[in-house]
Amino acid sequence: LTSCAWASPTQTDKMYAASDGTRVSLVDGDAVRVENIMVLTEAEGSPARLFGAVVNDTNDPANVTVTVDGDFSVDLEVDAKSVVRLEEEADVFGNSPAAPGATVPVTFDYQGSVTRDVPVLDGTLEPYDQFLP
Repeated sequence: LTSCAWASPTQTDKMYAASDGTRVSLVDGDAVRVENIMVLTEAEGSPARLFGAVVNDTNDPANVTVTVDGDFSVDLEVDAKSVVRLEEEADVFGNSPAAPGATVPVTFDYQGSVTRDVPVLDGTLEPYDQFLP
């Protein structure tokens, strides 16, 4: 018994970020990671907020520092086997360095440093409209 995908790679075998934001692994094996990270703002120069979650699947607490565009930073303590939602922990961080549709560099510090370009979104898509500052 075969099918048309017999020789094709199985997409469900591969991890990917099925979201509007970015997924960032902070350690090998994704035991500590950031899910769906984005910056929410109405316009460049307007107040902005981080959106997403820091996930800790380890048996120990994880201290993660998130820095937006080298300017604003927030320190998060993520308990073992838990999730911290950034929109609940990190309030408005100032004015957005970029307009919706662009990206901004965000650095994550946990057992090393990882920098990724993170998308900037506005309230066009639900449910992000309710989290705009």
